[in-house]
Amino acid sequence: MPTSPLARRTFLKSGAGAAAVSALAPRAYSANDKISMAFIGTGVMGSENLGVAAGQPGVAIAAVCDVFQPNLERAAAIARRAGHQPKEVRDFRQILADKSIDAICISTPDHWHPYITVEGCKAGKDVYVEKPACVAVDEGRVMLEAARKYNRVVQAGTWQRSGAHFQKACEIVASGELGKIAFARSWIYNNQPKKGIGNPAEQAPPPGLDWDLWQGPARQRPFNPNRFGVYKDTYSYFRFFWDYAGGIVTDSGIHMIDIVQMALGDAMPGAVVALGGKYWLEDNSETPDTMQATFEYPGLIGSWEHRSNNTELGKSRLMGINFHGTRGTLYVDRAVMRITPEDGSDLKPFEMKRIADPHPLHWVNFLDCVRTRKRPNSDIETCVKSSITSILGNLSIQAGMRLDWDQQAQTVKQTSARPLLRREYRHPWKLEA
Repeated sequence: MPTSPLARRTFLKSGAGAAAVSALAPRAYSANDKISMAFIGTGVMGSENLGVAAGQPGVAIAAVCDVFQPNLERAAAIARRAGHQPKEVRDFRQILADKSIDAICISTPDHWHPYITVEGCKAGKDVYVEKPACVAVDEGRVMLEAARKYNRVVQAGTWQRSGAHFQKACEIVASGELGKIAFARSWIYNNQPKKGIGNPAEQAPPPGLDWDLWQGPARQRPFNPNRFGVYKDTYSYFRFFWDYAGGIVTDSGIHMIDIVQMALGDAMPGAVVALGGKYWLEDNSETPDTMQATFEYPGLIGSWEHRSNNTELGKSRLMGINFHGTRGTLYVDRAVMRITPEDGSDLKPFEMKRIADPHPLHWVNFLDCVRTRKRPNSDIETCVKSSITSILGNLSIQAGMRLDWDQQAQTVKQTSARPLLRREYRHPWKLEA
């Protein structure tokens, strides 16, 4: 398949191109058609997504899928309580092979997001995939290529984009009402015990877990309870290990960074420099517990910071964004958007609280786009951009240098750091659009 814009236009004008596009034409839904869905990965986030989707009109939960039997049983029970009769599947490849399934939700550990998304697009499924889109920079390009090549709707789980007060905040920033914005700051703070998630020993996997399939394309490792990370009433700890994820910046930071970039017209930074490491926790996690990253966008500086041993103001403003303009500052978090004028400014104070939970609205948007074939609020292209920005923060720390991002070439200018953009897949897994 040609990849350059010119080659692609030539291909589409040819008979072969027309035939290929015709073969990939998405299903047309009538008003009464139900969207048949399967949920792959049914841990805490997967169960939340399932619970939201199961109550939406026009949806049939056809299957739930997880490599861990307790997760699978819990998901099936959630679906049945909502009136669905799903199949229980251990291997996601059975889902992809089922032509009766229209769309899939991927809430697996992060390292599985690219492969299942790409294979789902190839199988003719529309996709809702959790954030971050990818673990390595180069994976994002393949995900976007697959979504466009196979004409699929791919919505990412950066659900703040469906929140009215976040949308209003981005409109205000883009309008120029705040004056010249030279700095945008985003953050999350928490205060954890020094022991963190602890240091459990390697051991045998628990009954009902296919540990080899859970690892999939990642490097093969002995089972450790924290690498798997499934504990009661908490999001899984896999996100703190480099083989599977990128830590706090790609887990929580991406939500805030995504809104900064949305407000800037989905611009990418031209340069990233970051410092961070484990300055507090004494557990077996690998990703930074403390980090500060600086992103150079056209005309302004953005920053991300997180820490793990101090919340400063208790429960107030633990996660948010400030856009600092010459006329005033706009603050936004998941509860409120607020404008505070600068002294002497004619800008008026303004506040807008969250009207409705954006997560269900994000699902309404996805399902509408499956029917209409419109681009969703968090189209995969925007999430790939926000994922790459977050990942580059980690890579700057790992490389020990400033990284200059070339958006057109999809690489960094520092050749010594380019190997960090790729991830080797364990046999037999291979990422290809």
